[in-house]
Parts: sequence; structure tokens; C-alpha cells
Amino acid sequence: MTYGAINDKHDPVVRGAMLADTNRIDWVTLGEGVKFKLLRYCDVTGDWVLYVQLQPGVKFARHKHITPAEFFITKGVLKFERGEAGAGVYGYEQIGEIHEEAAGEGEVTEFLYIGHGPVSYIDKDDNLQFIGDGEFFKQAWEGNLPQNIVES
Repeated sequence: MTYGAINDKHDPVVRGAMLADTNRIDWVTLGEGVKFKLLRYCDVTGDWVLYVQLQPGVKFARHKHITPAEFFITKGVLKFERGEAGAGVYGYEQIGEIHEEAAGEGEVTEFLYIGHGPVSYIDKDDNLQFIGDGEFFKQAWEGNLPQNIVES
């Protein structure tokens, strides 16, 4: 098996085996206080992988997991309904899970996020506002942010 070489031109849509050096990939602003690096995006499986940075107190807009997702905290604390996840904590988010309180807590928080398909961003009455999926993050990566995922 051959891996795509690490170089200064990261291609998150590469097919097959790949390596992504987060130290060489620029941050992209996703909303006030949120940046991300798109590590991988697959238009065949719908999977997408992000490295996310949250400033203290920044809260994601209310959302529901249509498909499962996984995360691994590398720095800081992510606070949500089940409690707080600090550096070194892995989490699995099941289908149907709704988050009202996903926020960075006290210091800059960074985490790896693996989405296995779309997340629906919903209002307080569960009405769909927009879908966050691989295509959404690919567009944001290319400089065309479709929606703000940060609660205002």
C-alpha cells in the first residue's frame, strides 16, 4: 500500500491511503471563535474528518446527529450534556443524539472529529436550519462557508 506524500499542498479529497500533517495545514474560520482543518472528505462514503479549534465559551448551534460521529480531545475541555471531555478523552455520538450545550470550556479546545455522515442543525422547535456534512465542510474549506455553525 502506498500513502499519499505529506507536502505543502494538502488534498483532503484524495482517494485511497493518505497522510495529513496538521502542522502544515492552514486553519479555516468556520464561525466566530471556531477554526478547522479538513483532513479528509469522501464523497463516496460521506465520511469527513476535521481537526477543530474552539475558543473558550464558543458554543456550537443546536444540532442532531443523523449519523454517528467520533471525537478525540487533544487540548482543553469540550462541555456538553453528558459532562465534560478533557484532553485524552474519546467520545462516540450515536444516531439521534441532540446537543444543546456543545461548547469550549475555560481555555482553547482542540479535537479530532470524525463524521460518518450528516449532522442536522436545528432550531429550538426541531425545525431544520441546514445540514452539516462532508460537502458543507468541503465548501467551507474552499472559502465558501454555507452557514455559521456557531450559536449567536
